[in-house]
Amino acid sequence: MTLSVLCVEDNRLNMQVMRHVIKRLQGVVLREAVTAEEGIEIALTERIDLIIMDIQLPGINGFEALERLKQHEQTCTIPVIALSSFAEKADIERGLEAGFTEYVTKPIRAVQFMKLLEQLLASEEAELS
Repeated sequence: MTLSVLCVEDNRLNMQVMRHVIKRLQGVVLREAVTAEEGIEIALTERIDLIIMDIQLPGINGFEALERLKQHEQTCTIPVIALSSFAEKADIERGLEAGFTEYVTKPIRAVQFMKLLEQLLASEEAELS
């Protein structure tokens, strides 16, 4: 079974890191969006198993995007990982309270991040089986 991860990130370097990490995961396809609006559209029209959402995006931010995803039946249960350079304890707590499944701070640690993705995708795959 192929799983689909959507990464919403406007920074090209950060997206390259995501491509590198996702490429190492067996059976995972990466979809990309540079704005939250584009990411929401992809999530509403394609089967997405996990979303990685930058907090600071042009247009609406990651918090607003999460709120919009939670309003739609087809996207409200998709796990969403916040990706942010805001690394204070209060920032992380705010993100988790808003409903993000995980809150990952930049710069990401590729090995740890890959393990997190493997865990989340394994539970998504189990639910689909």
